[in-house]
Amino acid sequence: MHYIYTIKIDPIYIINSHLYKLLKTIITPPICQVILSFNRNMMKYKLFLILIFLIHQVTVTAQHTHETKPSTARSDWGEFEKGELIKTEVIDYKTTLIGEKILKKGELRKGYEYVDKIEVQRMVYESDDLMVTGFVVKPKAKGDYPCIIYNRGGNRDRGSLLVGTAVVYMGKIAASGFIVIASNYRGNSNSEGKEEFGGKDVNDVLNLIPALSQVEGADTSRIGLFGISRGGMMAYMASRNNPQIKAVVVVGGMSNLFTMKRNRPDMESHVYNALIPNYEKETQKQLENRSVVFWADELPKTTKFLFMHGTKDQAVSIEEPRELHEKFIEQRINHVFIEYKKDNHGIRKNSEHASKQINNWFLKYLKNNSIFKETKSRYIVPKK
Repeated sequence: MHYIYTIKIDPIYIINSHLYKLLKTIITPPICQVILSFNRNMMKYKLFLILIFLIHQVTVTAQHTHETKPSTARSDWGEFEKGELIKTEVIDYKTTLIGEKILKKGELRKGYEYVDKIEVQRMVYESDDLMVTGFVVKPKAKGDYPCIIYNRGGNRDRGSLLVGTAVVYMGKIAASGFIVIASNYRGNSNSEGKEEFGGKDVNDVLNLIPALSQVEGADTSRIGLFGISRGGMMAYMASRNNPQIKAVVVVGGMSNLFTMKRNRPDMESHVYNALIPNYEKETQKQLENRSVVFWADELPKTTKFLFMHGTKDQAVSIEEPRELHEKFIEQRINHVFIEYKKDNHGIRKNSEHASKQINNWFLKYLKNNSIFKETKSRYIVPKK
């Protein structure tokens, strides 16, 4: 005898279970539970949230999977002459989008007065026989200035350098008496080659040093690194066994790509697999090589590191710098770790405080080459 079981499927339960899985990837679980507590009469709002999530996923996927256009850098700039490593061109920021934002009736708005002290240049430079694009920002006044390599975040053209990046972020540092140079990395923003997300493109950071020797006023005996997000990973990798680097500042930086993969599975599917060579066959090797926590002992004991991170950073978990701090203590690496409570990936809530820490660090340990005498290696801001 055969028995036929009739199973009653509750559509509300099904929608709730799937909605919870979707929502918790973009908002916190407690808020998810509040949303799911809505009664049946609120079902249309739940369906609306699912629709919004799907649109969000399509947008993110599109941003990650765009194709790179062939570079026209050589036809735009011409070939390098013998011995030439860098070509630059001064930009009139007033004619760009950032000019519209920071100018009012031809005058700089409050907070942007420093822009009068700097010169912004578009540039291309030679890196492993490739022509790579970027920016140089320097003080207008003549002099010999220490140099800071600014390492951008993101991947491919997401997070690429713009004139606004050069004026606002690089410019603030340059106005304090530094020449700041930044690369888009190979394969991005009309650069030749292919990005490897911490592979051979690390050479694009290191090759900025000889290029700086051809920039007027650049003192290449004083080199510092700044990195944000993915740029933090690049800064750590460029510092590895490299005592030429005097000081490093990292904001929201990646330091353990395994932790990143666990917290953000999309990084593996959209970034690691797409950009890292031999990733599927050499997963362990490739991720360890890009994660400073596995080779902190190879960082120079003379380099001074400052890294800052928001506890509510949704892009790079606070777990990463906390682990790195412990590794640095273990290896006796000169460093300070500042943890900003309830702040985000760009430390926007405490941007003024963070900006002061960045400038002070470079002034102290790069410009003045001071002896490391920090009393504490970790601070929490604000204290209360």
